[in-house]
Amino acid sequence: MKYLSFKILIFCILMPPVLYLLTNYFLQGYLTTWYQTDIRNVYLSDIDEVLSGSIPLADAIQESIDAYRRKSTFADLGGRIEVTVTTSQGNILYPTTYQEDVPSELLNDPIKLAEQNFNILDKGLNLEVRASIPPYSFISVSLLMAYIFIFLGFLYAYYRKALISVRAEDARKADEIQRLMEQEQTHKKMAQSLAEERESLLDKYRQVQESLETTKQKAEEEEEELFEEIESLEERLRENLSRQNEQHGEINQLKEQLEDLEKNRQNQIQQREKIADRLEKRFKVLYKNIDISNRALSGLADMDDDMSLKAEELIHQLNEDPSIVTVKRKVFHKKGKATVFESVFAYKGRLYFRKSSQNRAEVLAIGTKKSQHRDLAYLDTL
Repeated sequence: MKYLSFKILIFCILMPPVLYLLTNYFLQGYLTTWYQTDIRNVYLSDIDEVLSGSIPLADAIQESIDAYRRKSTFADLGGRIEVTVTTSQGNILYPTTYQEDVPSELLNDPIKLAEQNFNILDKGLNLEVRASIPPYSFISVSLLMAYIFIFLGFLYAYYRKALISVRAEDARKADEIQRLMEQEQTHKKMAQSLAEERESLLDKYRQVQESLETTKQKAEEEEEELFEEIESLEERLRENLSRQNEQHGEINQLKEQLEDLEKNRQNQIQQREKIADRLEKRFKVLYKNIDISNRALSGLADMDDDMSLKAEELIHQLNEDPSIVTVKRKVFHKKGKATVFESVFAYKGRLYFRKSSQNRAEVLAIGTKKSQHRDLAYLDTL
């Protein structure tokens, strides 16, 4: 990946469900312990009426627990509180689904009912409470979404940092290329100047030799001075030749650097083409109900991973049911052919498609807001 580390991406994908499962597990254990203690303090709140025989023990327990569960915020948020109350002999007092009916003679005789209630309480009751959080409850969804947003924020921050680094590196390369080109122009001008100076010195050298022929008679008097001048000119000539050779060497070195930069650019183009080929093969297997043009695949290959995922999500919707895709506007051809629809993804992304004669969705181009003019110009050529 160009901007994201594969390990970071896998980490951000796996951690939300893992943390959600761990949190759900420990939270259920904590709530079970808490509700066990809390319900134990309230489920015999009507003990006076129970001991007086005004109400069966099971009914009193049911009213207390049901009232407690109705007031529970945890239950309102989708949580489950499962309570079971049994006697020492294993008879179920709560929930009432499994409760044995109280004989009518006990209901009419408060003393016997109070005696039965007291005997049950005297032998002891077993209370079991289990708090659970269903996967589809508000609490579960909130926990999972919270972890997802946390790691999405981390992933976005990491992506922004990598993107800034890559852009800075691209800017540095562009500046270096510009500097090398300017340096090449400067060296070319210097080489031309040296060549002109060399020609000028050669002319002077010829003039001196001609002057030597015409003034041969005076050579004896001025011989030493003339030879010194000749040696000076020859030395300057050698220096200029040496400097010219150095300039040619620097020019050749700059040409090699430009060729290396051009090779890197060609490698990047080939890499994008390989990505587009892989996308074409994968889409032919996954999305059999749509057709995707080479230009759309090339535009998708140029996008970063985040935008390409959003674009593929839109392609998936076109494959399943084009009617659910939100169309921003219709793009009319200058040639008056079939209407092209424009859809937006990831705010800046643009996808253009039309319906073929077989009523299949044909994706014509995928780009961004910056490439919109080029994409529209391309659509006019279809």
